[in-house]
Amino acid sequence: MESSMSGQGGASGVVISSAVALGGIPRYASVSILYNGQNTGMANRLKSLSYTDNSSGTSDEIILTFERRDADWLRYQYSIDLGSDLDVTIWFHHWTKPGELQKYHCGNFTIDDVTFSATPRQCIVRGVSVPAAESFQGDPISKTWEQITLKQIAQEKMEKYGMSDLFYWGEEPVIETVEQSMQPDSTFLSELCSKQGMFLKIYKKALVIFDKAVYEAWDAVARFTETDFENWDWNCTLNGTYTGATISYMGPKPEKRKKGQHRPVIDITVGQGPRLLHINEKADDEAEALRIAKAKVNAENEKAITLSFTALTNPNVVATSNIEVYGMGLCDGKYFVERVTHTVSGSGGSSMKVSAYRIFNRL
Repeated sequence: MESSMSGQGGASGVVISSAVALGGIPRYASVSILYNGQNTGMANRLKSLSYTDNSSGTSDEIILTFERRDADWLRYQYSIDLGSDLDVTIWFHHWTKPGELQKYHCGNFTIDDVTFSATPRQCIVRGVSVPAAESFQGDPISKTWEQITLKQIAQEKMEKYGMSDLFYWGEEPVIETVEQSMQPDSTFLSELCSKQGMFLKIYKKALVIFDKAVYEAWDAVARFTETDFENWDWNCTLNGTYTGATISYMGPKPEKRKKGQHRPVIDITVGQGPRLLHINEKADDEAEALRIAKAKVNAENEKAITLSFTALTNPNVVATSNIEVYGMGLCDGKYFVERVTHTVSGSGGSSMKVSAYRIFNRL
C-alpha cells in the first residue's frame, strides 16, 4: 500500500462513499481501477470495495462488488478473465481539511475468483497480491543451498517470477544449509523467513522481508482514544506466551571423526523464567539456534496484548505501521498494526477495521 497527499488534483472513478461535512465541504472517497493497465470503466459501476492489508503471512486481498445492470455488464458485455491484473487506488477528498486530496494505492492484484449470483443480481470480483504465475503457489520445488543468506534466496525467487523489487530490512546472517523439499516457492519463502525471525510480505511485483523489531522502533503514524472507535476489543493474556525457550543445535564436527561418530547435539536455553517454550527443532549451529528460538518466542508473545477496533478510515494507518492509544487506562500504549481492512460503500462511508498488538521487549 502506498499513501500520499497533495493539496489539489483529480481522481478517475465514481464517488462511491460520502461522510460528514468537514468545514462545510463534504468528505468523501472515490475509487479508480485499472484492468490490465486500462481504464475500462469498472470504477464507474462499482457498488462497494473491501481491501485487506496484511503485515505478513497472508496475501493482501481486494473484493469488488457490482450489482444489477452493472453485474450484467460484466457478465455479458465485458469479459473478466482470471489471472488479469487489477490496479486499485482509493482517493480521500477533504478528509482532514478542505482542499486536501490523499491517494491510497491499494496495489496490484491478480484476479483469482469471480462470482455471479442472484437475487439481488450481483458480481463479486476477488484479487490477491501474488504473482500471476501459478507455480509460485502451486508447484513443489526441491533445491539445496549452502553458505547463503535469506536475502540472496529471496533475490533469486524474485527474479524467477519477474518481480521488480526486493525490500529487505534486517540483518543478513549466513545460513550453513537451506533445503527446499517439494514445497511451492511461496510456502518455502514464508517458512524460511519465519524460522530466521523475519517476516515476509508478498506484493504482485515485489517482496518485502523485514525484522519487526526494526518497524516497531518507528514513530506512530496516528493516535486514537476511545471516542475514535465505533467498537473495540482489548485482550491481555498469559496463555500461550513465554519467557524463554529451549532448543538443540548440532555441535561442531569432530576433528578426527571415528566410524559411526556423529556431530554432538547441544541443548541451549534462551531467556529464563517459569514459562519456557520447548522447541522440537534442531539447528545447524548455535547462531541459527538462537535465531530460531528467539523468533518463535517473540511470535508467540505477540498475542500477549492485542487490540482490534473499527473506526473512520485513517489513510495513514497501514499494515506494519505503528499507532498509539491514549486515555484508555490499561489499554494505553504503542501498537503494531497486523491487519487493516478498508471498506468503501455507498451507504456506510469509508471505515477501517484494525487488528494490532502492543509492542513489547523482544528477546
